Amino acid sequence: MKKVTRIVMIGLLFAGIAVVGNLSAADVAKKKIVFVHGPESHGYGGHAYGPAFRMLARMLNEGVPEAECVVIQGNKDLAVLDTADAIVIGSDGGGLVRSLGNRLEPLMQKGVGLACIHYTLDPSDPKAINRLIDWIGGSYVQHWSVNPYWEADFKSFPDHPVSRGLKPFKVQDEWYYHMKFVSDMKGVTPILAAVPPERTRQGKDGPHSGNPEVRKRTGMAEVIGWTYERPNGGRGWGFTGMHEHWNWAQDSYRKAVLNAIVWIARIEVPRDGVPSTTPTLKEMEADIAKPCPSTFNAKSIQERISKMNQ
Repeated sequence: MKKVTRIVMIGLLFAGIAVVGNLSAADVAKKKIVFVHGPESHGYGGHAYGPAFRMLARMLNEGVPEAECVVIQGNKDLAVLDTADAIVIGSDGGGLVRSLGNRLEPLMQKGVGLACIHYTLDPSDPKAINRLIDWIGGSYVQHWSVNPYWEADFKSFPDHPVSRGLKPFKVQDEWYYHMKFVSDMKGVTPILAAVPPERTRQGKDGPHSGNPEVRKRTGMAEVIGWTYERPNGGRGWGFTGMHEHWNWAQDSYRKAVLNAIVWIARIEVPRDGVPSTTPTLKEMEADIAKPCPSTFNAKSIQERISKMNQ
């Protein structure tokens, strides 16, 4: 009888191990990533935060078992922020940084990750600017930073998890640069940096066009995508591109942002970076979910997309 009992116990033990093994593969602990976006602007495919975030969230949910992504708009359904491991914000003029600032502050103090994309980085309000610098290590500052449209040539990347799988690439975008960073860049790692054309430094003085400090930096590389490790352990990501929705078809451009979002959520970035399939023009238009205007030159955009990964 004792022998039978031992056999049964051993059988149950191995069965338990098998169940645990299956659960660890299928039901891995999730990190919640909340995307918060404002309305689109700048025409068809311009500043398309909602379409981009829906696409990125879908890719992360499909390609990263540890990620659970949700997308909300504006100031709706904000309760989900309280359970977030990381938050990704996209809005014109940093509007959501200002309106959600008091809501975000305690979450940032708690160590929740934060990513800010494109025009989100230009909140103009001094309090919001200082918050961005504290939370993600840098901010656009009018009459200091500039936002020209140019082709950035990314030739190399630092040894950092967010760089995994990236290959040298070129993309035309409205790349903001000469950002205001934390003192001595402490905690900041430039991931994407390139030397802008000299013409982009020569604009007349203005909040976005030019200033004496920018004009001093002839031939210098400018940081347009960076990670930040806060003193409290929280993580940040700033990315100045994303003026045009179609640039997501460039594989390393897209991978850099996917990797960064995973990293700020404290998920291990895969050895070759976050996997995703290059979106087609048709798929990107489906995410925009608006009638295509008659002036839209689909052939030109398709040609540009086809060249991006050559």
